[in-house]
Amino acid sequence: MNNLNIILTPPLLATVLTIARGEIGVKETPPGSNRGPRVEEYLKSVHLGAGYAWCAAFVYWCFEQSSVGLNRVNPLPRTASCLDHWNKTNGIKISSQKAIADPLLIEPGDIFIIRNHGIKGHTGIVAGISGDYIRTIEGNTNMFQSFEGIGVMEHQRRIDSINVGFIKYC
Repeated sequence: MNNLNIILTPPLLATVLTIARGEIGVKETPPGSNRGPRVEEYLKSVHLGAGYAWCAAFVYWCFEQSSVGLNRVNPLPRTASCLDHWNKTNGIKISSQKAIADPLLIEPGDIFIIRNHGIKGHTGIVAGISGDYIRTIEGNTNMFQSFEGIGVMEHQRRIDSINVGFIKYC
C-alpha cells in the first residue's frame, strides 16, 4: 500500500485559488497606469481609487469574493499595503527562514510577502509548491516578475526569493 500525503485545501482557499486563476490575463488599461475596470474593482475593495499599486488589493479582492460566496467574514486585513498586511494579520505567519528550511510548511492558498526597498513590497497567492519553488498568482506584475507590472499573471518563484514570509489562512 502506498503512503500518499494528500493535502485537503480548506473551502475558503480552494475558492480563492479558483477565483484568482479566473483573473489571470486581466490587464491595466492603459498598461503601466494602475487603472482599468477590473484593476479599479480590486482597488475599490480596499477603499482606494484608480492609480495605486494593486497587488495587495488583488489578493484582498480574491479572498473577499471567496468569503462572500461562502457566507463568512474575510480573514484578511483590508489594506493595499503588503507590509501592513504582514503587520496586521491574524493569520499564521511563516518567516522566510522557516519556509526555506522546511518548504512543506507552505501550502496552496498561502500568501507570500516580499519587501522591496523599505516600505514597498509585493504579494501574491501561492498556487502550488514543487521543491524549492512556488507557483504563484499575482496582480500588478509582468512577465519579468516586476513589482509594478501590468496585469494578473502566474509565476514561478524560488522560495528563497520571498524575503519576509508567508501567511496562512483557513
